[in-house]
Amino acid sequence: MQTLVCDHAPQFKLLTDNITLCWVHEERHYKKLTPYVACHQKALDQLLDDFWDYYRDLLAYKDAPSQQMAAKLRSEFWKLFDTQSGYQQLDERKQLTLLKISELLLVLEHPELPLHNNPAELAARTMVQRRNIS
Repeated sequence: MQTLVCDHAPQFKLLTDNITLCWVHEERHYKKLTPYVACHQKALDQLLDDFWDYYRDLLAYKDAPSQQMAAKLRSEFWKLFDTQSGYQQLDERKQLTLLKISELLLVLEHPELPLHNNPAELAARTMVQRRNIS
């Protein structure tokens, strides 16, 4: 297996050296945050909006890759995840995302890679459900 799209579970590192991370799974970490202060909720909402805007930019890149766009997306990644919001848990989560930059942006070197693995995950769940029902 050359490249695997996964959710950063450590057991996948035994299968291949090339791992690209699923953007949908990465976003789920942010959805787990529970801000209690209105300004923290606003910061989280803004980050999630920006996250999906960035994801759409990655999809556009996959359709028409270029060195210029790859450089722009790398720069935007840093702006998105290296900016402090004042909401400690959000800022800590963003730092964890920054540590995964090479796995999340492998698509800039290999635009043929998918950005998420949800279809495979859903297929696996369906097979398990059918097996459990039978």
